[in-house]
Amino acid sequence: MSAILLAYVPSATSEAAFTYAVDEAKRRDASLLVLASERAPDPRKSRGVSDQRPLEERLAETGLGFELRTVPKRDDPADDILDAVEDDDVLMVVIGIRKRTPIGKILLGSTSQRVAIESPVPVVLVKPESFVAPTRF
Repeated sequence: MSAILLAYVPSATSEAAFTYAVDEAKRRDASLLVLASERAPDPRKSRGVSDQRPLEERLAETGLGFELRTVPKRDDPADDILDAVEDDDVLMVVIGIRKRTPIGKILLGSTSQRVAIESPVPVVLVKPESFVAPTRF
């Protein structure tokens, strides 16, 4: 069965992506392939996570088939995402994005940007409802 790939770290952005990925998988009659980072969540970023239950429990409640993979911390998690797209039957990738200033984008790079550019399947970048665009120069 084809899958919707969700890249997940505990954060408000990933929560928005989680909701989108579940809805899209149901709409397409697909399963979920969730790549979850093994790194400890940053408390500043996980403030928007209202559901603190284990991710596996939350996935089971969706009624969808799913595979949950924990991936090791890497310098560039885009490698794990792109490898999964290449190795698995992935229909699309869903990633939560956060606001960044233009300088932040240049200095820090962007996993979501690299995946969007290099992925052979569609990539959906999801913003949380609380998203506020960075101030322009």
